[in-house]
Amino acid sequence: MVSNHGKGLAIDINPIQNPHVVGDDISPKNGYNFKDRTNIRHGMIIEGDDLYNAFIKKGWTWGGHWKNPDYQHFEKKLN
Repeated sequence: MVSNHGKGLAIDINPIQNPHVVGDDISPKNGYNFKDRTNIRHGMIIEGDDLYNAFIKKGWTWGGHWKNPDYQHFEKKLN
């Protein structure tokens, strides 16, 4: 099965600054210092920022809203 990334329907942006968080497991590992989303730093995607708004406006969804947030991930669902 081809992933949404493979289909061109998903993108990951600045993985270190926007890691995938599953409990204490952080991917990539060197993104650990960016787990705390209250300490906003350059390169981080934050709900409501310009990058977030641009993707949402075009109908993409953000992995930062998931139960196990994937802050780097945006994907587009086709109708």
